[in-house]
Amino acid sequence: MVDVAVRGRSRLHLEELRFLLFGRAVPAALFGLLGYVVLLDLLGRIRALPASPSVADVVSGPLPKALYFCFCAIPVGIYLVRQRPRARDGRLVARAAAFTGTLMLLGVGALPSPYRLPVPEAVAAIGTPVVVVAFAVALWGLTTLRSNLSIIPEARGLVTTGPYRFVRHPLYLGELLAAIAVVLSAPGIWSVLALAPYFAVQMTRAHFEEQLLSRTFPAYRAYAARTKRLVPWVW
Repeated sequence: MVDVAVRGRSRLHLEELRFLLFGRAVPAALFGLLGYVVLLDLLGRIRALPASPSVADVVSGPLPKALYFCFCAIPVGIYLVRQRPRARDGRLVARAAAFTGTLMLLGVGALPSPYRLPVPEAVAAIGTPVVVVAFAVALWGLTTLRSNLSIIPEARGLVTTGPYRFVRHPLYLGELLAAIAVVLSAPGIWSVLALAPYFAVQMTRAHFEEQLLSRTFPAYRAYAARTKRLVPWVW
């Protein structure tokens, strides 16, 4: 009986250690690294502003990066204080899709591309308003989701307010819009090549998350039936 109790306590300690490492420290570090890279770019854009910047200068310069930085900084605090989930999809394929999507966001979204592709000015001009809308949607989703945020599929609570009234995955919507904006405004070879795989990975993550939430929360099926996955009133 003593050995069983000791093994039980050891298992609990190991599970707690794994949660602290992979449930808090690792995702917080990933977004912290991404935020640091984005912050350096943001500071460079601020220093490049003219002495008396216009609204257009700010909107086309530091504003998108400032929103991107907020998108990176908020999850750091969330991951450091969030509680253990009620349920988790621990399959290797689900974890691989989750971390692949996050690393693609880190690499393509923050790191410079070695080669830029030519793009018409009219097309490039669309990129800035799209990226502002993208990060506004993503930040709305983050501040609504709060401690329910996770990289791998986890279930802590069922969120149906804010942007989740219209779509089941507003964070993915914001991230994909931002990726499209990058391709429109400053298409690098990596961002163009990664766009379709990034979309596929994010939709795979959405599928795994929906499966887990359906198993954990009976009300999720009714919620899913009345909302769209990604685009309001469309799909």
